[in-house]
Amino acid sequence: MNERKHFLKQNSSTRLIEKNITTYLLSSFLCYYEDRKVDSMVITTLSDNNSLEGSGCISEHGFSVLIEYNGCNILFDTGKGENFLKNANTLNKDLSKIDYLVISHGHYDHGGGVRSLLDRYSYQDLTMITGKGFLDKKFVVEDGTERYLGVDFDGHYLNEKGIIWKTVCSDTLMIHPGVFVISSFSHSLGNHVNPRFKIEHEVGIEVDHFEDEISLVFDTPKGLVLIVGCSHPGIISIIESVSERFAAPLYALLGGIHLFDVDDDERMRVLEDLIALKIPLLGVSHCTGDKAAMYLEQHYPDYFLNSAGKVTNISS
Repeated sequence: MNERKHFLKQNSSTRLIEKNITTYLLSSFLCYYEDRKVDSMVITTLSDNNSLEGSGCISEHGFSVLIEYNGCNILFDTGKGENFLKNANTLNKDLSKIDYLVISHGHYDHGGGVRSLLDRYSYQDLTMITGKGFLDKKFVVEDGTERYLGVDFDGHYLNEKGIIWKTVCSDTLMIHPGVFVISSFSHSLGNHVNPRFKIEHEVGIEVDHFEDEISLVFDTPKGLVLIVGCSHPGIISIIESVSERFAAPLYALLGGIHLFDVDDDERMRVLEDLIALKIPLLGVSHCTGDKAAMYLEQHYPDYFLNSAGKVTNISS
């Protein structure tokens, strides 16, 4: 095995597998691969708050990307409705042939299109992956009024559609050679919590720490590609978790980093920390917010505003 053997860090402080991990999860790590070559990786943004000029795509408050990676097709999030399907059609992307459906967290603007997808297409062996507590009731409190933010489907619906639904119960799970779902982020910085967001558990209502949020990491010859949904646990915490678990450097970051509703000091702290990392390809969008996007545009030459219709090629 070549030097890529050390792609995953093997130090005692990194908890890769929980004691109660299922055979399925354990086997995913044990089947780690040798001498793998990444032939192609194409990331197509199907839903975002902005649309690429001239693409013919519809913009919305949502996020969805299709990742084509070495013959494996992964749909990450579905926006808030059926617009991502219309955009996929506009971009000539066939969503009837996806291998995995990964939903970053249980908010409507990321999982709101699941019904539209599953009502349109019939899948024989589609695996859907979510984090722990994905279906717990999520809402926001505004002016003393609750507004539901969760998804509009449940386990019974997924059963009816024949979907293989798996919950991530380890902090790092390989679902395909070179493709990892990550969760249980470091939370080293305590000020990522937004008190507006609430979650209802069996034991009661509390501030949502987004323990269900998951992200995707891809191994490429250029480095790691990190795809995030909203980064509610904090984008710096997520990146720190990736650095703790993987030895390869971070090459690209795409997705939302949720800075539109934080105060100016917090926004600047996160942006300065992000810029200091010198990520070669930075395409944050969706809930990132106009102020943050404008700042990155002015201060970071490797930044681009990811938008619906944008196609990003990662080649060797």
